[in-house]
Amino acid sequence: MPTISYTPTDITIPQSIYDKVPNLEEYKNLKEAERKIDLLIARKALDFQAIQQKTIHPFEYRSSTGLLRVFVYNTCENQPWQKQQQEQQQQQAASDPTADSTWTLRVEGKFISDNKTEAIDTHNLKFSSFLSAISVDLLPNEHYPHLKDSPANIIEWRDDGSNNLQRNPATEVNFDGLDVKRNGIFNLKCKIALLVKSYSNKLRVSDEMAQFIGKTECTQQEVMYTIWSYVLWNKLFKVNDSYMHVPAVENATINPMSDKSGGASGGEAGGVNDDLTLTTADDALYDLLKVREFTFKDLYRLIQPHFRPREPVIIDYEIDTRKSTTLGGLIIDIPVELPVNLSQAQKELLDLNKNAFDNLAHHDAAIEKLNSKLSLAIIALRNANSREIFFEDLSKDPVGFVEKWLATQSETLKALKSDDGYDEETVRRAQYFVDNEDLIREKIDLLFGAGKF
Repeated sequence: MPTISYTPTDITIPQSIYDKVPNLEEYKNLKEAERKIDLLIARKALDFQAIQQKTIHPFEYRSSTGLLRVFVYNTCENQPWQKQQQEQQQQQAASDPTADSTWTLRVEGKFISDNKTEAIDTHNLKFSSFLSAISVDLLPNEHYPHLKDSPANIIEWRDDGSNNLQRNPATEVNFDGLDVKRNGIFNLKCKIALLVKSYSNKLRVSDEMAQFIGKTECTQQEVMYTIWSYVLWNKLFKVNDSYMHVPAVENATINPMSDKSGGASGGEAGGVNDDLTLTTADDALYDLLKVREFTFKDLYRLIQPHFRPREPVIIDYEIDTRKSTTLGGLIIDIPVELPVNLSQAQKELLDLNKNAFDNLAHHDAAIEKLNSKLSLAIIALRNANSREIFFEDLSKDPVGFVEKWLATQSETLKALKSDDGYDEETVRRAQYFVDNEDLIREKIDLLFGAGKF
């Protein structure tokens, strides 16, 4: 069964009481502030729903960003100078000072998060988790002529997995570093290419597009929106004269532009496309799109030549065989982003909503308690006002007031008890209840306030 509340709900104060108690103007201010707060809460609730709907889309989750710190170095083993040192220490002679002289090139990386307070398990984020491909090209020289036509001079690794936003790099690790080991005693130059993974829809744009939008990488939607805003700002829409009788077009801020060739106004004669999105390109858009007129349904095709695949990071390095290790000689920081973990993001969203609803429930209970106290205080104030009126009328004419009061109480008791020949339906429709509605309401409020019902 639903819970029944016996708390008075009528919290209005008669105007006669306002005239007697000046401080009650603060209550009016309180009710006005409550009305404004209710409107604000309703508006924020709609905003909260809109944000919830927006964050359902995976692309709306903000991914974690950081730096991929790449270390490139080499180590040497059994080099002639190393063997000489060993001979001096061990008093042993080597038969061939160049035998088994090797060097090892190592490329390794470590992720460093931008947000130090964010809980990211970087222990399982391996170097290969951030790469789509890596290649090492050993450049032949006079000391290594055999590398020129040998497939051994190119070392490649590619990630064949799909670029899925819900991939967890912690479960698809391969290595922390790439090692390339070869025989040799001479220095050797190499070229290292790192293709970093991208978990967004951003692409590299041409120099012309980058100058127009102010970014070197962006999504196709961003480019189209920027061009749309540019067209609106410069009023480049071309409206056919056949539409000018339409009030929506007549009152629009888009100004019709006549074609310089003289055929823009005649829809039938000039063959103008009856499309309100027809745009006349100015010099800036013409240099960008290479057309003088276009519609926005063709814009997607026109901007495609300006997109480029992301370029790899190229590192030039020389393998030094004169040192046992070159660790710390070459360090590169590459900005990277982590894939969005939808399950974790949704869990965080649920926790946020739960905390918000818990806070709302706590505050609602506190407000309900204050409302209850306020209602009882108003009932007590109205009762005090009734007593004041009662004693004031009694002091003016004690005999007449008592007689009138006894008569009204007798009528009230008869109506409530439905005795002495009163028919219940007749009593319920009696004119008495219409004439004394305020009096009956006050008596019922007294009974509610006293807990007699």
